Amino acid sequence: MTPLARGLVHFIQTGAISQTLKTELRRLRAEPRLHQQPAARLLQYCAGRADQLGPIDRDFGRICDQIDRADVMLAGLRERARQGLGPAERSWPEIDGPRTIALARRDPESDMVTVVVDATTANITMFAVAAYADEREAHLREVQRVGESLPEGSYGGRNREAIAARETRVAARLRAVEQAYRTAIERGAALSMPESSRALRSREHVADREIELE
Repeated sequence: MTPLARGLVHFIQTGAISQTLKTELRRLRAEPRLHQQPAARLLQYCAGRADQLGPIDRDFGRICDQIDRADVMLAGLRERARQGLGPAERSWPEIDGPRTIALARRDPESDMVTVVVDATTANITMFAVAAYADEREAHLREVQRVGESLPEGSYGGRNREAIAARETRVAARLRAVEQAYRTAIERGAALSMPESSRALRSREHVADREIELE
């Protein structure tokens, strides 16, 4: 096995970037051959990793492949949305239900996390989010009820206030996720509606607004 092959195998398996791999990629980039462009892209990725060149995960290659497939899927959905088309018909595999997609990506600079899941998993997840929000809101009401019976300024009263504040923040975040998901689903449904139906809904909305203003 050549040094380049060994470096690539190790990279695909774990994400680790060796000095040998970078050297071989530079050599390929300088040669006017078929592999010049892929070598340049991989070198650009290596440069983006800076000094963080160690192994990432034993399933690095599989995860990268899943991310690539998810990116292609999202690009296709965006293109269909721009054309006013609904989601394409899915081909069901030889298993009970669609293939599960569950990917997450964290931006270390903004600390933002992007999650990509298939529609079935998203529906299940949102059901769990809504149920957990219900639990937190029920706990909040119970804490507030007990707190009202305690003396003002007491340790128990202050403790209940802190618990209520925490439950309020947690429930608000859960409801924000639920609302964002519902908004995305409603927008997707609106984009997939025929033009005549969207025009009718628009006229109905204007009529409702006129009634509210009277």
